Amino acid sequence: MSMTEQATDRTVRAPKILVMGVGSSGARAVAAMASLNPDIDAVAIDTDTKVLEAIGIKKTIHVGSTITRGLSSGGDVELGRQSIEKDSSNIRKQLRQVDLLIIVAGLGGGTGSGAVPVITRIAREAGALVLTMVATPFKFEGAKIARVADDALKKLRTHSDAIIRIENERLVDRSDAELPVEQAYARSHQVMMDGIFSLVRLLSRNGLVGLDFACIHTMLRNCDGFCNFASADGSGEDRAKVVADTLLTHRLLNKGRMLEGAAGVVIGLTGGHDLKLSEVDEVMTRLQEKLPEEVWLNFGVAIDSGFEGRLSAITLVAEQWKEALVDNNRQMGLSFTKNVNPGQGELMLETTGKGEFSRSDPTIHNNEDLDVPTYIRRDIKLPR
Repeated sequence: MSMTEQATDRTVRAPKILVMGVGSSGARAVAAMASLNPDIDAVAIDTDTKVLEAIGIKKTIHVGSTITRGLSSGGDVELGRQSIEKDSSNIRKQLRQVDLLIIVAGLGGGTGSGAVPVITRIAREAGALVLTMVATPFKFEGAKIARVADDALKKLRTHSDAIIRIENERLVDRSDAELPVEQAYARSHQVMMDGIFSLVRLLSRNGLVGLDFACIHTMLRNCDGFCNFASADGSGEDRAKVVADTLLTHRLLNKGRMLEGAAGVVIGLTGGHDLKLSEVDEVMTRLQEKLPEEVWLNFGVAIDSGFEGRLSAITLVAEQWKEALVDNNRQMGLSFTKNVNPGQGELMLETTGKGEFSRSDPTIHNNEDLDVPTYIRRDIKLPR
């Protein structure tokens, strides 16, 4: 075998990433994203046929036709759950050979809150890494909507590798009192799009400094359920300063205070061929001044000709960190954790899938999938 053939054999397949918008809010956000970047593999899922027809995305899945008859779930979480269970085979088809599933949804309604926990379970059974990006309600939406969102978040923790919460309330402040409602919700969608664009861009390109799927996997596998997200863009001569200032005062990072107590951080920078080492140094140095010394930190730099004169940054911040006790067949990278003492914790057991029965419809009884082991269904964790 020639050296060229050997190199070809060692070529690693690029991770397959699927972005899935669930419910009206998630579907609209993903559709807007797909219109800006058609190369991203995206699918929208909803019970409401009018929403799916209006968003103009190529790949859509209409669920619950026999349950809601093409209408929305009307804020009924149970109808959202039943709708996705009824058409779970269509979801499984979308997940074939998917390495990373990014689910986008707004919580507090019916379809998103009811369907997303089911989809995360199906994705885990298929062997995909699951990152769920959800927007939580504004305070003015009421206490009932907030409770629905909280209940959905608790269910999501069972099967999501990590959850990025975008708290809509943090996107506005007193100075935004005159902000039109439509623009307030548009901010939430924009934050979601920025996050997805940045992640997909970093994972789809070979960077100058290593930040790959293995790094993201390590972060998600150890972040104990929740991580926070923020992005920043700058242009011109002071773009590095703008990016650093934006991240250090970002609303979604509690105006930078989350960095001070962070347990794990991933930082990805993207610039053009004119990106200078001094600019990378400025951003990283200023951020590290805020971070604890013992933080697990990984960063990457990618060059994109479309970013000439610009600098873009994304950061994922984990407030807690639990070092994995054992490797499993879903691990796709190495942990570079240093100086982190996990202390007393819990043994997180997880299902490894159904094997040759992964495409079969689940056995549902009393709203539970009996094909999933009891310790997973009931979220039982064994002490270390």
